[in-house]
Order: sequence, then structure tokens, then C-alpha cells
Amino acid sequence: MQNRRLVFKDEDLLFLVSVLVPDVDDRLRMLRVLREDDEILEGMIADPRVFQRVLADPFSVLAVSPALFFAILLARVASDLARERYTVEHSQGLSMALFDTPQIVTLLRRRDLRAYLTDLLVSFVRINSFSTSVRVRRGLWHKVRFSDFDIDHLVRYGSEIEESRRFPVYKRIADICLFTLGIFSPEESAPVPLPFLQAASAVKPGRTRQDYIQQGASFYSLASRHRQAEMESLSEVLSTLAQKITLAAKPLSAMSARYLQPFQRNP
Repeated sequence: MQNRRLVFKDEDLLFLVSVLVPDVDDRLRMLRVLREDDEILEGMIADPRVFQRVLADPFSVLAVSPALFFAILLARVASDLARERYTVEHSQGLSMALFDTPQIVTLLRRRDLRAYLTDLLVSFVRINSFSTSVRVRRGLWHKVRFSDFDIDHLVRYGSEIEESRRFPVYKRIADICLFTLGIFSPEESAPVPLPFLQAASAVKPGRTRQDYIQQGASFYSLASRHRQAEMESLSEVLSTLAQKITLAAKPLSAMSARYLQPFQRNP
């Protein structure tokens, strides 16, 4: 099922129009076209001129939402990987070439998966915390504060609530694992702050790359089988991520290394 799509603000669509068709007379009509035709919209997002505008002009980032910013970078990464033969994995001081770019490109051709990855990145723009009452023993409850970027916190919180309410917890734990595998590098040096993203302390001491892979796959699988996943048309994409989490992390890794970190150094 690929009916899941991103919905952008009018300001985002007008930015695309201003870059690609600045002389168009009827901008309202262009907005309607972009809202109704996914092929045209995705073609404009993937246009190299849009990427160059965002990369060359730091102030352009202020003109677009995080959703459009990440959609543009994902489109660029997909284009990059389509021209490359292999990716490189680093683990325990060793580098290995993997000829997996065709599989990654196939994943990124799925509209539902691209939309999910974009939403995932946007969800880490701001880290949230919340409080809830947790039973210590019969008749004794304590209010506990949880972070939605702390796997251990979320596992504990999930154990305190009914199964029917665990879908967002399962999904968030898995998203943290995928985000960490892609944007940061477990077992390597401390990550640097990146534009938009506020989760610079993602990698926890003692948790290895394999831990993130296994835990992410497990929780994506749990989320994909939850009744709420079907209600939100997410069962298929979550099941795919459970099976292919290492592949799904690759475009995020390429984005981080090639475009987010260099972008951070722009004046």
C-alpha cells in the first residue's frame, strides 16, 4: 500500500514554485496542481535546482518546513545512490563495501516509505518529555517523567500501560533505533549537533550497533502487528522496516555524512 503521502504547507509549495517556475502567473492554480498530483510534486522536490538553492543559501532553510527540507535531502540521496554501486559500512575499526545500492533505491521508490522516513526525521526536530503515574506497589503510585528519545524510559512506560495503547511506544522505540543507526554512528565518536535535529546525545554507552538493529527490528515487528498500525495504514511499511532496518538506515547515513554535517558548517 503506497497511499501514504506527505502534506506540505502552502509556504513550502510556493517555495518550490518560486525556484522552478518563478514567472508563473497563477500561483493558486499551481498550488492546486501540486496538491492533486503527487508525480509533479515529487518531481519538483527532486529537481537539482531546489537542492542547490537550499544548500547554497543558508537562509533558504528558514523559508521551508523541516518536512520539505528532509524530503529534498532524501530525494537527493536517492538520486546519488542510484548512480553508485556500493555503500561502505564501518564497524569496530573495519570498513566493508556492500553492493546493496539497488535494494536501497528500490526501497526509496516506495512513496509510503519515503513519507515515513521524512516524518521520522521531522519527529526528532524537537524532543519531548511527559509525565505519568506509575504504580510502585499496590496503593502507592509515583509520578515519573519520561523522554520520548530514551529507549529505556519508553520500554518502562510501555510495560505500565495496556497493550491497546502501546502502538506509539513500539513505533517510537523502533524509530529511535533507526534514527540512531542512520544519523549517528554507534560505537564511533560522539555525534555533533545537526541542523533541525535536537538529539545529539542519541548514542548511549554500552548499546552497540547490533543492539540498535535487533531492538529496532523487534519493535517495528511488534508495531506492524498492532491493530492501530492497520488503522493508520502503516502495517506494510512497518513490516518492511522490521525486515530491512539496516538498508533503511543507509540513506539516512548518507544524508547525515554528505549534507547535514557540511550544512552545519555553513555560515
